[in-house]
This record gives sequence, structure tokens and C-alpha cells, in this order.
Amino acid sequence: MNKRSLLISLLASGGLLMSGVSNAQLNLKQFGIGGGESSADAGAASSGGISQLLQTYVGANQQVLSGQSSLASAMGLSSAAGQAQQAAGLLSGGTPSVSQLTQAGSTQQSLSQTLTQALASRASGGSSAAPVNKQAFTDGLASLGKGVSQYSSLQSGLGSIGKMNPSSLLLAGMNPQTAQSASYIAQSAPGQLQSLMSTLSAAVQFASSHGISVPSIATSALQGGQ
Repeated sequence: MNKRSLLISLLASGGLLMSGVSNAQLNLKQFGIGGGESSADAGAASSGGISQLLQTYVGANQQVLSGQSSLASAMGLSSAAGQAQQAAGLLSGGTPSVSQLTQAGSTQQSLSQTLTQALASRASGGSSAAPVNKQAFTDGLASLGKGVSQYSSLQSGLGSIGKMNPSSLLLAGMNPQTAQSASYIAQSAPGQLQSLMSTLSAAVQFASSHGISVPSIATSALQGGQ
């Protein structure tokens, strides 16, 4: 009788484990990066898909930080421009760690606030700073617009990743660092995009009212992110 109970317990546990694997694969298919015929195929596909998502996220942040640096330089905010360049350096030279992503993301958010406040101050006539470098400002709008567009393209996948718990990611063949990075991106990117949209909108409005050329990528990025 005890042996029979033990056998039933083992079979039930096996069923739960297989259920967990099936759920992980189902979530991956929802994300559009699974669908392999075997568990190994699904894991490889999911790992490659999320690695691509990570690359896109890093590329978007590099564009954003470059744009923030140009906008800061255009308005004479040399310290902020330097911070943007330093943060961009964290994202170069291979796949960044979660701590590097976090540091770069924190700097990016801080710079968004700094730029938005500086733009509001200048727009209200409350700043006696030197005139804005129009060409640098336009270059900053172009780069920031590209970054925001790339952020917007991530949104469809981020929702699905956010529904995947760490155990599902690991069952799908994800290594711990990639799983942590995917989780960080899913949690952080939506808020980052919202902040960047506000900064880009303020920068476009400022440029339009101060005779500064606004590149089409900046305006299209605002439309695409809505």
C-alpha cells in the first residue's frame, strides 16, 4: 500500500513538472520565439529570441543616451552630456550585465528629468544661459527619436515576457543572467519609454517654437509611441 501511494505521488509530481514545461513553451509561443518540435528546440529558439530582444533594448538605449548627450551639449549642460556618454560606455563591448543595464537605465531616467526641466525653464524664459546650438539640438532629436522608436518596437514582446516567471524562463533553456536581464527589461522598459516620450515631446515643442529643425524621425516616434 505504501509503495502504491509512493508511485501515485511520483506520477503526480511528474505530471506537474511536465505541466510546468508545457506552460513555459506556451508562453514562448505567445512571445513568438518558441514553437520548436522538441523542448530543446523551444529552449534554443526562446534563448535566441530573448537575446535578440536584449540586443534591441541595448541598441535603443545607446541611441537614447547619444541623443540625450547631444541635447544636453546643445543647451550647455556639459555635466549631463558627460553622464550620458559614460552610461553609453556601459552598454558597449559585449552583452552588458544586469547591474550595467540598471546603472545605464537609472542614468537615462535621471537625464530625462534634467532635460525636461531645462527645456521647461528655457521655454518659459527663466534661463539666462547661452543660446542653444541648433544643429546639435537637431542631431539630438534625431538620435532620441530613433531610440524611442526602437523602444516602441519592443512593447509587443515585453508584455509576454513580463508574464513569464523566472522558473519558466529557466525551464525554456535560459541561462540565469539572460533570464535576469529579460526580467529587468520587462519591468523597466515601459516606464522608461513613457519618460522618454515626455522628454522627446518637450524637445520637439521647444525646437518648433525656436526655429530649430525637427527631423521626421522625432515626430514619427511620438506618433508611434502613442
